[in-house]
Amino acid sequence: MTRVMLHQNDIVGETNIESRLPTSDDVHDLAHLRKLLLGSEYQDLLKLQREFSNHSHISEKISQVISEAIAIRSKQDDSVSQALVPSIEHAIRASAKRDPKRLANALFPVMGPAIRESVAETVSAMMQQVNQLLENSFSARSVKWRVNAFRTKRSFAEVMLADTMLYQVEQVFLIHRESSLLIKHLTSANAIVKDPDMVSGMLTAVTDFVKDSFVVDKQQNVKSIKFGQLNLLFEAGPHAIIVVAVRGLLPADLQITIREQVEELHRLYGSRLETYNGNAENFPDTYEHLDKCLLSKKKDSRLESNNKQKLPWPAIFVVSLLLLLPFLWWMFNKIEQNKWENVVHQLQAESGVVILNHHKQNGEYVVIGLRDPLSRDPAEIVAANQEFHKSVKWQMQSYYSNENEIIQRRLLDVLNPPNDVDVNFQNGLLIISGKAEASWIAALPNKLPFIWGVKRVDTNLLREKEDIQQKIQQFIGSIEEVVIEFAPNSSELSSNDIVSIGNVQKQINNLRIYLAKTEQEFKLGILGYADATGTSSANILASEQRARNVHNVLTSKGIAEDDLLAKGLSGQVVQSEFVKTLKCHSQRCVMFEVYIN
Repeated sequence: MTRVMLHQNDIVGETNIESRLPTSDDVHDLAHLRKLLLGSEYQDLLKLQREFSNHSHISEKISQVISEAIAIRSKQDDSVSQALVPSIEHAIRASAKRDPKRLANALFPVMGPAIRESVAETVSAMMQQVNQLLENSFSARSVKWRVNAFRTKRSFAEVMLADTMLYQVEQVFLIHRESSLLIKHLTSANAIVKDPDMVSGMLTAVTDFVKDSFVVDKQQNVKSIKFGQLNLLFEAGPHAIIVVAVRGLLPADLQITIREQVEELHRLYGSRLETYNGNAENFPDTYEHLDKCLLSKKKDSRLESNNKQKLPWPAIFVVSLLLLLPFLWWMFNKIEQNKWENVVHQLQAESGVVILNHHKQNGEYVVIGLRDPLSRDPAEIVAANQEFHKSVKWQMQSYYSNENEIIQRRLLDVLNPPNDVDVNFQNGLLIISGKAEASWIAALPNKLPFIWGVKRVDTNLLREKEDIQQKIQQFIGSIEEVVIEFAPNSSELSSNDIVSIGNVQKQINNLRIYLAKTEQEFKLGILGYADATGTSSANILASEQRARNVHNVLTSKGIAEDDLLAKGLSGQVVQSEFVKTLKCHSQRCVMFEVYIN
């Protein structure tokens, strides 16, 4: 063997390159030498060389042990996880980019229940808070909350929620920041406690994991972690961390309390915390500081009992109201629409009014249509409706209606018939009946052509009306024209005079009939006269006797004595206030004068 080595050294020492190259004999000798030196192990080495040079064979062999190898290494440290994180992250990004739906379907069984649980917890908390808000909105406690809000310069909602929330701090951990060793641990009376040293180590590991796994400022710290109803609050100082486990709704001032205790502990034990070596006996007085973090707030037992027995009626009322509001809105709109439809039906039924279109615009109803000038004002029709009180904008154009009722109004407006005349129109036929003055009847032919819709006119029942005043004046004139003359020195009535007085009686009766129509009364003056011959006293007696004789004849014929005035005027015929025209030539007569009341 030594000889061979020397031979090789000799070869290396040669300067001729060609002499260094092995020949075929040399290769054969070397192979023979390996076989002599290694024996059967040489064949095994060759076999191993062939296996390692075959990559598919190596992959197959590794696949048989890779899962066990990963499991064993994972128990030793987290190097496998750290090595796989980039590849897994890259694979997830590639999968999401290539087919997002497939990744979403894969995560659905996990994300669905988690989302539902989160939503359920949120709704439950919201309902509880709403219920508390409604129950305490108008109470003595609400007054106290408002006073506290004003005094502390906080909002009313913040004070009220802080006072009504239920929570309990179950555990408080004081952990050394550098070594993650537990310094002090406090628990509430009813808390379920596990190994505090293990918990403190895990809490520190969680904060380290967050810092190592995400791009965050290394100087910052985790503030809180939430697990359902359990909240973990972290407050870190330069050398120690306080962690509290709170179950329930977090109070707003708890984090401030924890921070104050961290600052106080560093002020008192700063040097000890910096050089902490695991001996917790160096911190005997930390209990009272940590106990200040061990807070809890419970509702009044009577209130809890009532809450257990009562349903959350305020919350139920609010939710029901929110659900009922759309229905109420629809119902009120429907009622208003029905009222408006009734108004439209009224307008459509009104003669002389035509509704072409109607709609609602900017909260105001708009009506477009036609209106005859003699029809009722549509605004008055709407105002008369006791149920509808909305504003209406009118866009009406004038037109002449051919409806019977409107033509009837137009006839009355144009003809202006007297009270005793009836005007009826139906299907183009105008019937005028009653009694009217001759002047009104004479003007009809000039007025009728201007009334549209009148095709035929029937005036067979129209009569000319008597002129009562004219008749009265005729009767008065007939009475006052009668003159009863007497012979000289005589007061006796002749047969012709009796006949004339009878005619006066007839005219008086006719006059009474017409005066009754006008509700008037009359008096008949019987005036006796005498001529100037003879003495004055004799003439007065003669004139009075003549008037009395005529008076007696009229009363005998049925004329009421109260309607007669007999008077003797002697010879003063010309100066008499009762005689307008001198009709008695002899001045020995009786004349008549009618007085209308």
